[in-house]
This record gives sequence, structure tokens and C-alpha cells, in this order.
Amino acid sequence: MAPGSNLDHRAKGSMTEQQTLRLESPDEQPALWCSPPPTVDAKGFVPLTEMKLITRVKDGRDRLWQSENGYLVSAQTTFNTGTTAAFGDGYYGIAAEGPIYSLQCVDGKGHDFCLPESGILNFEYLLFNGSEEIWSSRVIRVSRTESPVSKPVTVHFLHNGTSGAPHGFAMLESLGYKVFHHPIHPDTPQLDPLLQVIRGSAQKWPVHLVASGRASEACLEIAQRVSNLASVSIFSGSALRFTPWEIEGETLPHVVCDHSTVQPRGGSILTTRKVYAEAVADRENRDRGRIEVEKIDCPLHFFSGSDDQIWPSAAFSELGAQRRKAFGLEERTTHQTFPSVGYDLGPELGLPGLPTTERTLSHESTGFRLALGGKMGRQSRARRACWEKLIEVLV
Repeated sequence: MAPGSNLDHRAKGSMTEQQTLRLESPDEQPALWCSPPPTVDAKGFVPLTEMKLITRVKDGRDRLWQSENGYLVSAQTTFNTGTTAAFGDGYYGIAAEGPIYSLQCVDGKGHDFCLPESGILNFEYLLFNGSEEIWSSRVIRVSRTESPVSKPVTVHFLHNGTSGAPHGFAMLESLGYKVFHHPIHPDTPQLDPLLQVIRGSAQKWPVHLVASGRASEACLEIAQRVSNLASVSIFSGSALRFTPWEIEGETLPHVVCDHSTVQPRGGSILTTRKVYAEAVADRENRDRGRIEVEKIDCPLHFFSGSDDQIWPSAAFSELGAQRRKAFGLEERTTHQTFPSVGYDLGPELGLPGLPTTERTLSHESTGFRLALGGKMGRQSRARRACWEKLIEVLV
């Protein structure tokens, strides 16, 4: 039995013989990014009846997450969550994006969804006609797959040490890549040890560098100094330095950015985009931090969201793309910006199987949460697109 087709459904006694409900789960093996979402198909109900579908699942920390999606029975007495748009404030899109994206934590607010180490999520579906529960079913969804790549490929994954990083590492590894992951922090700016590690890897086999957020700065500096790289992929990153990185005996100049002016919104949420934008408004300050991306001798791919509230990654990535093109590297440079999409893209925070309802990220050192930006439906589609693009690059 294929993952996702393990069904256990119970029909309640109030249903008539003419009414049918079933959970349809694709029989094919999971795609590279996640098992295809199941759909609920119903027939024989009164036209224009409002049905409520509740989806529940526990994450890797045993917290309960839930979504409530409303559906309207058609004139043909049917509805299907794969083809019928849901209504209500908690759901954006139909099953092509998966009900997981609309999940919210029942066990308190402000939690980051944690994938189980196994990558397996056990979903429960409950259908209500008014206040009466008339049907329930269960399905297993797999958030990664054992799908080996056709040839040895090594990935060095540079990340910011957030809660999503281990899951990104695990998903990449489960796809058959040989993955090394490296937490990068501005408080430890010395990059020479990592530079030597990546140089050693690149002498033995094709090496791809993948990075996100502030770790992208370190990634781009290292990539300039390593030959024979296969590719570099940057998610929600920057072609500007905001950290005085130390590499090969040199402390690199950087954009000076004053975070002391950042004030919590609503008492608990920080929006940091503005301080970065103000810092680069001064051209002299901005020019100090320009990274020499034209020295990177391999394809370079930027992915960003236009509504990134951590920092303006779309603008910062475009600076790098334009600089490369000015040096005749247009064919080896791509920058894809997603409209109305926030910070959480790529392997660190943009896993296709994570909910998009939480538009904030916990920040351990301050105790606040950082606003990510973006709209839920667009975020889910952008995440999937980024994963598919990344898999195309890692060949």
C-alpha cells in the first residue's frame, strides 16, 4: 500500500443510503517534495448545504494542529475538496495546496510547527453537517521520500540555526543527496574553517551550496573562493554584507545597520525589514557591503518573496543578479521573486509540508517573534515551486 492510502473511515448513523463519503488518496508514490494530499469526495447531500471539514494532526512535539474549512454542496448534490473552493478565514485554496497549509496550533499560539523525525504525519478528517459529526477518516501523509538520485551529489547547506533547519536537512538527505549542514551566526564571523571544508569536498565530487537568510552572505563569500562548484542557490538572501565576516586573513567591510530602533508590534512581534531598508538608503553605506558575486564561477540562483518582512530580500537578491549580468554572467544567473510572498522559502523554513498560518517565527535571543510576511495561499505555492526548482538544480 502506497504511503497516504491507509484509510480508516467511519460513517455516522445519520447518513442515508444515498449519501456517500470517501477519502481519495493517490496510489502513486510520493512526489519529490511531499505525498500528494488526499481529497474528500461526497455525494447525495442537499444542495447549498454548508459542510464543515475539520483536519487534525499532531506535530513532532505532540502539539495538536487543526484547520476548519467550509464547503458548499453543489446543485448536483456533491462536493469535492479537490475541486471545490473552501470558504472562511482559515483556508486559502483547494486541495492542490493541501489542507496542512491552513493548520493552526490548538495547544496555544506562537508555536513553530515541528515535523516528526520520521517525516510521517497522521491526519484525521471530521465532517460536520451543522453541529452534527456525520463522518470521519484517517490518512497517513509522508513529508519526505526515499527516492535516490541517479548519481552522487553533495550539498552543503548553510543555515541560520532555526527550528526548521533539521527538517530541511533531513528532507534533502532523504532524496538521496549527501548533505552537510552548517549553522552560520554573525556572532562567530570566522569563515576559514568552513571554507577549507567546502574546498576539500569540491576536489572530490560535484558540490552544490544552498543557503538562506543571513547565512547567504557567508555562502556567497565562500563561493567566490572555491573552484569547481556545481551551483549556488540562495533563498530569501542578500548580495550585501551586514556582518564583518573574516576570511583568508581579511575582515570584510559591511553595511552598518542599527537595530536599536526596532520596536515590537502589538507588544510581541518584531518587523525588521524597515531597518535594513533604511540602512541601504545611504549609497555609501550600501556600497561598503556589496558582495563580489561576479567572482562566483558557477550558476547562481536567487529565490525571494516581495513581501519578506525580515529584510527586503527581493531587492537585495536583485542587486546580486544585476551585478552578475553587468559582468556578462546573465546566462548563469537567475532570480525568481514571488509576489505577496514572505521570508519562509527554501529548506530552512519553507518546507512544502509546513503550515503557512503562522506568519511569524520565534526569535530565541529576544523572546519576541519576527514577522515573516506573505499571504498563506501564495506562500504555499511559492514553497512548492522553490523545492521543485531546487531539485532541478541539484543534478
